[in-house]
Amino acid sequence: MEITEDDIQNIENAVANGGDIWNDPLVSDFKSRVKEYYRNLENEQCCYCKKNFQGEFNMVIDIEHILPKGKAEFRNLMFVLTNLNVACKRCNMKIKGQKTDFVFNINTAAQNHTDSSQYKIIHPNVDNYFDHISVYQHIENQKKLIKYRVEANSSKGDYTYKYFKLSELEIDSINQAQGLVEKAELSKNIDPSIQERLMEAFKKI
Repeated sequence: MEITEDDIQNIENAVANGGDIWNDPLVSDFKSRVKEYYRNLENEQCCYCKKNFQGEFNMVIDIEHILPKGKAEFRNLMFVLTNLNVACKRCNMKIKGQKTDFVFNINTAAQNHTDSSQYKIIHPNVDNYFDHISVYQHIENQKKLIKYRVEANSSKGDYTYKYFKLSELEIDSINQAQGLVEKAELSKNIDPSIQERLMEAFKKI
């Protein structure tokens, strides 16, 4: 991604403005291009769980600050590309948030933010994810198989698997037809008169 002189000036002006720097309108164009850049670089996947982003609206995808921008030690990395990527809201907000427990030492990581050895997790920009974790996905109609496998006893792979609770995303329904059964039961058990009453309620508005 090319960072222009205008980008730098806009960022400098946003910093000078103070307040919520990241959400200053001056940096909105820069952020849009960052998101597009990393969506392409990550092949439309979350940098931590590899959730598919293909066709998703930008608003459901977060620009991820690997070292969180809310911590004073990492404030100067807010717009540094090597500290940015894209992540799903589950990984970015629900799990990782502003936590720093995935680095060995906050101050050392701040001084060496592109040093892979500073991180317990797979770093999206300086590590090759698939050297540490393989991801298997197969979807056939309603049947799904999603599985993560830590490669070569990788400590980073194991830590990332547990940290982002990837086991919660694993599915094996290849030999099940539960969804089809439940849909059939749903159709059979819904009372048409109740449906009509639910629709009638809107006629009173």
